[in-house]
Amino acid sequence: MSDQPTPRPPPPARNRRRLAEDLLLLPLALILEFWSRIIWRGSLALLNALSRTATLARLRRALQTLPPWIVLLLFLIPEAMDHLSGFWATMLFVQGNLLGATLVAVFIKGSAILIALWIYQSCEQSLMSVRWFATLHDRVIASKNWVLARTAPIRARITAPLNRSSYLTRRLSAWRFYLSRLVRQRFG
Repeated sequence: MSDQPTPRPPPPARNRRRLAEDLLLLPLALILEFWSRIIWRGSLALLNALSRTATLARLRRALQTLPPWIVLLLFLIPEAMDHLSGFWATMLFVQGNLLGATLVAVFIKGSAILIALWIYQSCEQSLMSVRWFATLHDRVIASKNWVLARTAPIRARITAPLNRSSYLTRRLSAWRFYLSRLVRQRFG
């Protein structure tokens, strides 16, 4: 008997392939995590506050009376603006114009996302009555859920420090509270 430990056999090819797939999916999962935690929730909170205004409430009711194909067209216009402004911001960034890229991303892309999200939130039932849109929507949601489920253990390890009470978490919570109070005072 020797004192040297026996070498471990190499992991099966399937485990290495799965690890490689998970590592490739991780950036997408982190983007989805950021999107759902920060952008989506923040946008919904802002839109809920703004939707209480009389003008937007009337506009929402008017949108809900339109035929589904018109609502879909109205939804696709800001959606296209979102993608085009993302391309524009990328081009500005590549050219070294960081300020321009940031302004395009925040104001033009951000506004387009808010408008598309507001139309979706206001007219979801009407949009889902268009068969190809509903099918595409369901496939996108299923893909998102698959990526998030597949990378859940890795994301949990990465986001665990953020979930603990830290200085950064407390500061972000304070800012969120301050902004929500400001929006409530301003809009109602």
